[in-house]
Amino acid sequence: MNSARAQLAPAAGQPELSWAGLATTGLIGARVRLADGSVHRAANWESDGLLRRVRCGPLEVELAIEVDADVARLAVAAVAAEDALVTEIGVELAPLVGAARPGWIAHNGYHSWDAAGLLPAAATTQAGGPVKRQSWWTVGLAAGDGAGLAISALAAAAATTRFDWEAGRLLVTACEFPGLKQNPPLWPARRGQRWAADAVAITAAPDVRQALKQMASLVRGRPANGVPEGWLSWYHYGPWISAGEVLENSQILSHEDLRSLGYEVIVVDDGWQQGYGDWQPNSKFPGGLATLATELTARGQLLGVWTAPFLVSAGSELAARAPAEWFVKDPATGERAVDPVHVVFGPMHILDARHPEVLDHLAATFARLRADGVDYFKIDFLYAGAYAGTAALRAGVEAIRRGTGEDAYLLACGAPLLPVVGLCEGCRIGRDTASPIFDFELGSPKPTLLGDEVVEVARNQAARHFLDAWFQLDADVALVGGNLTLEQARTLVTVVALSGGPFFASDHLAALDPERLALLVNREVLALVGGSPAVPDWAPGDRDRASPVWRRDGVVALFNWDLADREVTAALPGRRRARDLWQGIDLGVVEGELTLLVPGSGARLVALDEA
Repeated sequence: MNSARAQLAPAAGQPELSWAGLATTGLIGARVRLADGSVHRAANWESDGLLRRVRCGPLEVELAIEVDADVARLAVAAVAAEDALVTEIGVELAPLVGAARPGWIAHNGYHSWDAAGLLPAAATTQAGGPVKRQSWWTVGLAAGDGAGLAISALAAAAATTRFDWEAGRLLVTACEFPGLKQNPPLWPARRGQRWAADAVAITAAPDVRQALKQMASLVRGRPANGVPEGWLSWYHYGPWISAGEVLENSQILSHEDLRSLGYEVIVVDDGWQQGYGDWQPNSKFPGGLATLATELTARGQLLGVWTAPFLVSAGSELAARAPAEWFVKDPATGERAVDPVHVVFGPMHILDARHPEVLDHLAATFARLRADGVDYFKIDFLYAGAYAGTAALRAGVEAIRRGTGEDAYLLACGAPLLPVVGLCEGCRIGRDTASPIFDFELGSPKPTLLGDEVVEVARNQAARHFLDAWFQLDADVALVGGNLTLEQARTLVTVVALSGGPFFASDHLAALDPERLALLVNREVLALVGGSPAVPDWAPGDRDRASPVWRRDGVVALFNWDLADREVTAALPGRRRARDLWQGIDLGVVEGELTLLVPGSGARLVALDEA
């Protein structure tokens, strides 16, 4: 990567990090925000060896900077000089890439479904003011040629790490996510108390994508025993799923020609349970999960189930019998809070994992499911667990892991990203691919695109490809039916196959046309499942779309995000023998570049060998 060494230089009482010829942080100052909205800044640090201190409002902020080759680690802590309700603690930078402000922001969302991508840093509002950019957990600041700075939080034990860019300033902030209240409390400081934020790491490199991967790789996730492949009920059947429909699709996948492709895990999504919080099978699963698991095992398959462990329906049995202290309180009323996000199935209360009894309940619930034969757990809407704080979310998922045991597979979804690292083998990194809509004319549900879901799923996979050290990247399902065009379906299968993470079909398999089913049984494409994530070429643009060219281990994918057909070109090193994996044909020898016509909303997938 040819990165320069990081150098630390104090200047006028302020430290500054630089990477010769590449980038600098600018002078580093302290910043504190309180619950009353007041913001305090300070810059005249006093040095005490490797530790710097400065009085910033009611706090004495401490900054430790450790440099190791091209990486610097920044650790912020504070001691309360007086009582205060603190909501944010961090530092301010004025970074430059080369000798100029960065032109592009590689932004990351807070949780699974939030947008991630590449946006211009110098955009302005309609009123002419600078546009604020925000990122969570990681951020990249890049010049037009791709060189830049990358920063990543190294843990999420104490709080959430947020990055804010505005008018040439970058704020690196420890805070809690504003789920139920804006500017939520972080630390009710009492005089003499000390609080420490999670450290961050920063580097600079000629390629900001490689810098981001290097920083994210300082955090190591939980190793998985293989990459799951199978079928998921949600996108075709939605909450109307039944045991009979699960077994129908299982039977198709158990046939020898499909079984040999690796489709092993059968996941029953939302709709099997009595209610949110009451994680017992309903009347559509008359034999219970244990019976279903036994039938799947006889077919050489594994059972997976979906849950939303922190959400409790207001009409559930658990909501009626659990003590009041089990639930997160509304900060405005003191009553049980209602999740403002997931409202489609009625009011949802939120379990508060700060309470030991809640942790015991979560562990027991998942131990029971594991005993019923469940091997794969999709745990959804995990953002709700963080309403009680980042530490509470992590404690709750730790309790779930105790219940499932070490050998089960946990897939986090709707999850704040860094808090689940080390606890879950996989994590969703984009929005839902489609929505299951009940078609009253057909008398059955079907997967339905409501907008640019395919483009957005691909954008998030491209933008988050470097997080594979944290967990297996779940781009979502390889959906091929519903109202998708054939080319949209091909694009989705290509993206999921190149994600490095789980690969699941989610259609009513018996109803698929042969040309659509063929997308799910292409052996050359499926052989790519489980490799390292494809890396997009550096191709910033004003539409915040993924690059049209992705590369991985002798394979190049060419995407067309527009509706009209167009040619896409990928530069190549020397002469290569090319094979079109989707068409199953050899393209001959190409030299220097590969140019192919890609259908609107479609993809071409080409294997390249030395000629």
